[in-house]
Amino acid sequence: MNTIKDYIDSLFLGITETSQTKQLKEDLLASAEDRYEDLKKQGKSENEAIGNVISEFGSIDELVEEMNIKQEFIDDKGFELDGITLDESIRFFNIRRKGATFIGLGVMTIMIGAAAFFTSMGVSGGTYGTGFGLLFFFLGAAVGVPLFIIAGTSMGNSTRKLDDRFIPTQVKTEAKKRKEDFQRSFVFCMVAGVVLCILSVIPVVLFSLVDPTVGNELFGVGCMFLLASLGVFFFIFGGVIMGSFSKILEQTYFISVEGELGPKAKAERDGQKPSWFQTLEKIYWPIIVAVFLCQGFFLGNWGTNWIIFPIGGIAFGILENIFSKNE
Repeated sequence: MNTIKDYIDSLFLGITETSQTKQLKEDLLASAEDRYEDLKKQGKSENEAIGNVISEFGSIDELVEEMNIKQEFIDDKGFELDGITLDESIRFFNIRRKGATFIGLGVMTIMIGAAAFFTSMGVSGGTYGTGFGLLFFFLGAAVGVPLFIIAGTSMGNSTRKLDDRFIPTQVKTEAKKRKEDFQRSFVFCMVAGVVLCILSVIPVVLFSLVDPTVGNELFGVGCMFLLASLGVFFFIFGGVIMGSFSKILEQTYFISVEGELGPKAKAERDGQKPSWFQTLEKIYWPIIVAVFLCQGFFLGNWGTNWIIFPIGGIAFGILENIFSKNE
């Protein structure tokens, strides 16, 4: 155990000792001792247990920064900062995963309804084909739209409860672990989505070449929608779940709706960017568009005028990197 204590002491070298850092060190040591005893009970040797405990320790910079943020808030407001708990974050991840499934299935169901519409038109044609096709399409919408509403309501309620609350290191660690565990599934979802969307074009081409009639072409379009619906499901499922981890990992204070920052998140952003730069952000792109239109209408320079947008984007990125305080 002395090895673990010496290692934790080494992490705090160069950090001014205060009552807060002393308490943090004691908490880390207590946690390490509990982890050590747990590993010993699992049958690990002393050296294996010590090695595992030490390997689980990363940099304490985030912990020290979190401690400073909390202390500054207490000094300023007189009460403790309201942080998101681990249980709340796990509940948030579970709701987002369920929401990703419902949204993906909702889009997939509507697209399958569209596939059935074109297939019915291709197979039967005429009034009956159109009638059954519309029936299938509306059935798909009748199932898909409620899934959107259920997912949107549950996800909206969960994010509103966390809005503008501090995201502790413990929660970020949980998000990072889950993101690493999901990485392989995310790659599979993206690859499967791309492959299925590319393959969805094949039926249209194939049926048109075999027998270039309207019925065959419509049948091919129906098959295209069916394959594409699977691809879109994978895109949505993987993207929404991975996005839930990013919302936790990339922010200090939780932002429920992008563009609508709470007071704490807004104060953090204001502290990172000068006031003049925040004003520039609001007018920069309208000015770029105005210059584009003026050059086009008054100088007739439509051919090469578009280059102002990539140049403007690069210039804005450079300004943002220079004048933003990315701590």
